[in-house]
Amino acid sequence: MSKVKDTEVDQKFEYEEDFSGPIDERKCRDIFWLILFCAFWIGMIVVASIGFSRGEPKRLYYPTDWKGSICGYDMTNLVEELKEKNANLTDVIDWDAQFPDLSEKTRVFFPSTDIQKEFCVKECPTEGEVVDFCGDDDPKFESYQDKKEYCKYNSTSYVRRCFPVFSSGEKSADEEKTEEQVSESWSSTGKLAQAMGDVVQAWYVILVSAFVAFVLSFVWLWLLKQFAGFMVWFTVVAFFFVLGGITYFFYLQYQKSIDKYESDTSIEGSKTNSRVFLVFTFVGIGIFVITFCLIIFLRKKINLVIQIIKEAAKAIQASKFVVFFPIVTFVALLCLYAWWVPVAIFMMAAGSPTLELDEIDGEEFYKLDYENDKSTNYATIYHFFGLLWTNAWIIGITQITIAGTIAQWYWTRDKDNIPGNPVLSALKRTLKYHLGSAALGSFILAVIQFIRFCLEYIDRRSKKLAGESRWIRYLMCMAKYCVRLLESWIKFINRNAYIMIAVYGQSFCKSTKRAFHLISRNIGKLILVNVIGDFLLFLGKIIVAACTMIIALAMCMSNDDMTFYVLPAVLCGLLAYLIASAFMGVFEMCIDTILLCFCEDCERHDGSDPEKEPYATPELARFMSTHDQTEKMGKPIGSGNTKDVGSGSDGSEQDKVQVSDSGSSSD
Repeated sequence: MSKVKDTEVDQKFEYEEDFSGPIDERKCRDIFWLILFCAFWIGMIVVASIGFSRGEPKRLYYPTDWKGSICGYDMTNLVEELKEKNANLTDVIDWDAQFPDLSEKTRVFFPSTDIQKEFCVKECPTEGEVVDFCGDDDPKFESYQDKKEYCKYNSTSYVRRCFPVFSSGEKSADEEKTEEQVSESWSSTGKLAQAMGDVVQAWYVILVSAFVAFVLSFVWLWLLKQFAGFMVWFTVVAFFFVLGGITYFFYLQYQKSIDKYESDTSIEGSKTNSRVFLVFTFVGIGIFVITFCLIIFLRKKINLVIQIIKEAAKAIQASKFVVFFPIVTFVALLCLYAWWVPVAIFMMAAGSPTLELDEIDGEEFYKLDYENDKSTNYATIYHFFGLLWTNAWIIGITQITIAGTIAQWYWTRDKDNIPGNPVLSALKRTLKYHLGSAALGSFILAVIQFIRFCLEYIDRRSKKLAGESRWIRYLMCMAKYCVRLLESWIKFINRNAYIMIAVYGQSFCKSTKRAFHLISRNIGKLILVNVIGDFLLFLGKIIVAACTMIIALAMCMSNDDMTFYVLPAVLCGLLAYLIASAFMGVFEMCIDTILLCFCEDCERHDGSDPEKEPYATPELARFMSTHDQTEKMGKPIGSGNTKDVGSGSDGSEQDKVQVSDSGSSSD
C-alpha cells in the first residue's frame, strides 16, 4: 500500500495509482501525549495509594451512632490519634467509654421517643426485647439495670439500619409519636438506606439484565445485518409499541401505588413509587409525541438511510469478528471501573478523625467527625479526571480499530474476499502506532466533559446559595447547553479524525484538519445520513433498554421484600442502554467510515478511465447519486462529472450510475 503524500490537507484528494486503503508504512504519532498519558496513570497509582492508606470505607456504608462512632468498627484504634490531636480534652472525655469496641455491633437502632439518639446494636430488636446500649451514660438510662431498655416496637434491617415496623391497624399514642420522630430522623437517610438495600437484594436481577441486554443487542445487530430495510421500519414501529406499552404500564402502576398508599399510609415506599411512576408516565408521553412528529417529518428520508445501513451490514459481514469487538471494549471498561470504583470509595472515605462540639436536648458533647485536607480533595479531582480520560481513550482505540477494519473493506476491489484478518490488522496498527493520537483526542473530550461536570456542581451550589434566582438559573442553563453542544461536536470531530488516522496513519491534528475539510466539502452527503442513521440506531438502543427494564421490573416486583423496586429496574435499564450502545456503536462507526471513504473515493476516482474506477459498490453509488438529485441543493456537490460504477474487479457488465464528484473547490 502507498505512503501518504505530504500535500495540503485542505485540498481535494487527487488520484494516486498506488493508493488502495489503509497504508502500511506508518510511524508512531503523538508520542508526547502517550508519554503524558502514561505519566498521568503513574499519578493515578499514587492517588490510589493515598486512598488505600487514608481511607476507611466502613464509615461510608456502615452506620454511625449519635457520637459519630462507626457501628461494626473497633473505635479503640482511634483513641491514641485523637488523644494526640485533642490533648486539652483529656480531662473532659472518657476516651474508653466514648470510643468502645463496636466490632460486633454492626447495626444502628433508634430506641424510643424519649431518646433522640441512635445506638449501635448487634441485631435489630423486636418489641419487648432487651437492648444493650453499650454502657451509655445518658441520665435517662439510670432507671434501667445495666443501662438496658426494653424495645417499644418491632424493627427490621435495611443496610444495617433498624427501621420501625408498625401494624397497619390503630396505633397507640406512643407508637404514633415514635413513628413520627423516627420518620423525621430518618427521612432522607432512611429512604436512601432502604433504596440501597433493594439494590443489594437485586444483585441477581442486575446480572440477569446484563445477560439479557447482551443477547438482545447481539440479536438486534444480526437482524439488522440480515434484514436492514425491514429492521429499520420494524425498529420505528416497535419503538412506538414498546414506548406506548411502557407508558401505559407506568400509569397502571401509578394507580396501584396510589390505591396501596391510600389503604395503608404507613407504607412510605408506595408513596415514593407513585410519584416516580407519575413522572415516568409524563416523560413517556412527551417522548412519544416528539418522536412521532420527527418520524412524520423524516418519513421520506428514512428510505435513503436504509441503503447505507445495508452497506454497513455488508462490511460487518465481510469483516466477521468486528461485531464481537464491543465485548473487548466492554471488558476493558469493566476493568477500568473495577479499579476506579474501589479507589474512589477509599478516597471518599479518606480523612483524619477530629472532634467537634455538638448538642442534643441541651446536652453538649464532642462528636467524632472526619475532615479531608486539600491534598485529598485535589487527589479526588485528579482521580475523577483520570476516569474521564481513560474511558474516552479506550473508546477512541475501539473507534480507530473499527474504522481501520471497515476502511480496509471499502478500499478492496473484491469485497467478498478481504485478505487476512482485518480486525486484528487494524487493532495491531492502532496499538503499535496510534495510542498517542487516541490519548490526545480523548484528552480534549475529557476536558470538555470535566467542564460540564464542574458546571453541574456549580449549578447545584448556586441553587443553595442564591435560591431560585431566575437570572442565575438562565445563565447556568445556557452555559450547560453550550458545553453539551461543544461536547457533541468534539465527539463528531474525533470520530472522523480517527477514521483518517486509521486510513493514513497521520497525527491527530493533521487527521482532524483533513477530516474537517473533507466533511466541509461534502456536508450535504454526510449530515442527513449521519443524523437519521444515528437516530434510528438510538431507537434500537431504547428498545433493548426498555425490554430489559421491563424484565427487571417484573422480577423486582415479584420480590415482596423490596420496597423501592423501581430503582433497581432503572439501574438495569441504564446498564442495558450502555451495553446496547457498545454494540450499536459498531454500526455507527461503520456508517461514518463508509460515508467518509465514499466522499474521498469520489474525489480520487472520477471514473474518467478504467484506472480511475471508484471502489464504491453500485448500490452505494446509486444511493448517493439519488440523494444528491432529490435534495436539489443548488449545484450538485463537486464538478458534476459522472462515472460508471463497476460491480467489482472482474470488469464484467457494470451498472451505469451517475455519481457527482464529491466536493466543490477547496475551502
